[in-house]
Amino acid sequence: MPDLSQESRAPAADNPRALDADVIVIGSGPAGMSAAIGVAKAGLKVIVLDMQPTPGGQIFRALESNLLARPSTDKLLNALGPTYLAGQALIEEFRSVAAIDYRPETTVWELRAEATVGWLRGNSAGYLRARQVVVANGAMERPMPFPGWTLPGVMTAGAVQTLLKAGRLQPDGRVVLVGTGPLILLLAEQLRRLGVRPSLIGRTDTIRDKLAAVGSIRLSAMAPLAKGFGWLSRLKLAGITMRTGVSDLKAYGRDKVESVSLSVAGRTIELPCDLLVVHDGIVPATDVAQCAGLAMEWLHDDTSWKPKTTEDGRAELAAGPSLTERPCAIWISGDARRIGGADAAIAHGRQVASCIVAELLGVNLRSELVKGASHVARTLSARPFIDKAFPRGIAAQLPEDSTIVCRCEELTAGDIRSAIHNGATDMNHLRGIMRCGMGPCQGRSCAVTVARLLAEDSGTASPSPFRARPPLRPLPLVALANLTGVDPDLAQIVSLEDKPVDGVEVHAHE
Repeated sequence: MPDLSQESRAPAADNPRALDADVIVIGSGPAGMSAAIGVAKAGLKVIVLDMQPTPGGQIFRALESNLLARPSTDKLLNALGPTYLAGQALIEEFRSVAAIDYRPETTVWELRAEATVGWLRGNSAGYLRARQVVVANGAMERPMPFPGWTLPGVMTAGAVQTLLKAGRLQPDGRVVLVGTGPLILLLAEQLRRLGVRPSLIGRTDTIRDKLAAVGSIRLSAMAPLAKGFGWLSRLKLAGITMRTGVSDLKAYGRDKVESVSLSVAGRTIELPCDLLVVHDGIVPATDVAQCAGLAMEWLHDDTSWKPKTTEDGRAELAAGPSLTERPCAIWISGDARRIGGADAAIAHGRQVASCIVAELLGVNLRSELVKGASHVARTLSARPFIDKAFPRGIAAQLPEDSTIVCRCEELTAGDIRSAIHNGATDMNHLRGIMRCGMGPCQGRSCAVTVARLLAEDSGTASPSPFRARPPLRPLPLVALANLTGVDPDLAQIVSLEDKPVDGVEVHAHE
C-alpha cells in the first residue's frame, strides 16, 4: 500500500455530517487488522472497535499475553502450534501504526449503512461516523441443536479453544469430541499435546466424502491440506479412538452431561462423558451486517446466510424499506464475508484497504488491486475440497419436536412447528408471536434452524433472516440515557411494518 499524505486526498463528497474518522473497522481479527493497517498507512484516519481486550480475533486470541507470560506458557504455546504463533507479526505491525485509533473492549450495538456506528464501552455509549465502514467481525460456529445440547458440559470446539487461549485452562476427565471439519481435528491435536486424551473422536464425515472431494484439490491448496493430514496421522499414531460416519448424537445427564450416545455403522453406542465438545463447521457472523439492512444470500447447500457482496467486499442494501437514504458505505471482509481462515482473511483485508484508499483518495491502484484479488483467490484454493470433504453432519437433520431450538426462550422444535402449522408465515411473524430470536443472543443461535423449519413446511428455497434492529447487544439504561454523538436523524421513529398478523393464536409459550 503506498504511503499517501493527507494533502494528497481527493475532495470529500458533499457530506454535512461531522465525521470522526475516514474509516471505522469493526473487529480486530486478521481481516480487521490488515484492513486497518493498509488504510492507516495511506494517511487516512482509522478507528478500530473490538469487543475483546486485545487484538487477534478468535484465531489469535490472547496471543500477546501468552507470549508475555513465557516461560510459564511455553507448553500451551507449543500445543496451540505454529498456526497460532503466526499472528505475532501481524499484531505487532497493527500495534506499531500510530495512526490507528484502537478501541478495545468496545461493543458495536448498531450499524447504519451510511457508516454510522453505535458503540458501547462500560457504561458509556454513543455514535461514531465515518466515510466508510469495514465489517470484519468474523464467523461463528454453526448452531447444531440435538437432544441434550443445552446441558452444562456440552461445549463447542471454539469455546474450548477460547478457554485454552484466554483462560489457560484445559479439560480433564472423560472428553468426547463429535462433529466435522478441520477445527475439530486441530483441537483434538492441541489437546493431545497438552496431555488430554479424548475418549473418542466421532466424525460425521466419511471416506466417501473425501473421495467425492478429490477432484476439487488444487496444487496451491496442498500446504493447508498437508497440515490437516498431519493432525490426523498424529492422532492415529497416538492410538486415540476415532470413528467416521457417526450420527444421532444425544447427551444425557441431570445437572450436567454424564453420558453420550451416537450411532456408528448402524449400531448405537453409549459411553460416559464429562465434557462433550461438538463442532459442525463455521458460518459467517451476519448480525452486524443485518443490522445495517444489508442484503443477505441464503446458501442452500450450507444452510446459512452470508452478506451479499462483490468479490472485493463491497456490500449492498437489501430490497425494501431502509433506515437511510444515503448510499451504502459498508465493506465486509474476512470470514464475515466468506469462510476461508486466517490467511484468506489477511489477504482480503488488504484487498479491501486498497479499494477504500483508491476510492477515498482518488488514486490509481489497479495493479495492486489485481494482485490482491489473485492473492485472495490463492488463499481460498483449499475451500472447495474442505467444503465437500467435511459436509454438514449433525446439523444436516432437522431436530425432533422435543429438542430445544431457541435456548433463550426455551422453545422446542415442536413449539415452532406448531406455530407454523397455525399460520405463522415468516421469521419475523414467528418472532412476534413466540419471542424466538428476541433473547440475549438475538437469534444468533436459532435463526438458521427456525428458517429451515419454515422451509420444511413451506418449501421456501431462500428464507429471509430475522430483521435485525438495534441494540444488537444489551445496552445499559445509564448508557442509553447519556448517548454521545446523537444525530437528530437517528432519533426518528421508523416503522418497518413487521408485526404479526391478527388472528394467529399460539399457546405453546405463554
